[in-house]
Parts: sequence; structure tokens; C-alpha cells
Amino acid sequence: MPEIAPPPKSAPFQEKMAYYRSQHTSRGVRATHLVGIPTVAFSLPLVFGRPKVGVPVFIGGWALQVLGHKVFEKNSPALKNGFFSYQLCGLAFWCEEMVEILAKVAAKVDGRAAGDPGGAPHSTPDRFGARPQAVPRS
Repeated sequence: MPEIAPPPKSAPFQEKMAYYRSQHTSRGVRATHLVGIPTVAFSLPLVFGRPKVGVPVFIGGWALQVLGHKVFEKNSPALKNGFFSYQLCGLAFWCEEMVEILAKVAAKVDGRAAGDPGGAPHSTPDRFGARPQAVPRS
């Protein structure tokens, strides 16, 4: 994939987000970021409170994301174009991805509840042997 020029540092956030999204298009890089971004975020308190635990977790989260760029996108992380603004883009991207995933899950659950046979295997019993039934909507 050809490298797309990043917007200028003075560009509005929405332009930076558009650039960030253009650099994160493959399933592989999205997956590495779905794990790597929260790993980095949640490791920050540990970096200062328990450095022997936090620093390796922090480095691992970053390494996973960089690896995703090198292996799946064949590009460099957007951070090199503006560390703080692209940190925020990364968090916003992660939130967008989570909303998309949760919306797909909710749509499947809604399809099952409405009796959509394409939604899920209705004939599969649960762990107690009961078979799920469609729930009528009011």
C-alpha cells in the first residue's frame, strides 16, 4: 500500500483521524491495536507504581502495535507525525472499533431474539440442555 502523506500538524483533529484510519485498514493491524492500545493505556499506572511489571507490559503493548504495522500494513506508526495528537487518534480509533464490534454483537443478538434463523444456531442447547426460544417483541 502506498504511503499517504499525513496532514500538517496544524490540521484539525478530524483530518488527523482520517489519516490515522487510512493507516489502519487491515484486520491484522486492527487486531494488534485492539489489544495493544489498551495494554499501553492500562500499563501507565504500573510504569510508575510497579516499574518491574509496568515497563515490560508498556513495551509489549507498543511492540505489538509496531509489529502490526510492519507485518500487516507495511507502514510506520502515525505517531511519528505528531506524538500527542496521534495518541488521541489511537484512543479514538480504539473506541470506534469497540463500538463497531459491540454493534455487530448486538445486531446478532437482536436477530436471534427476533427469531432470525440466520442469526445463530437456535437448535443448540445451552449448558443445561435447554434450547433457546425466540422472545416476542412488544
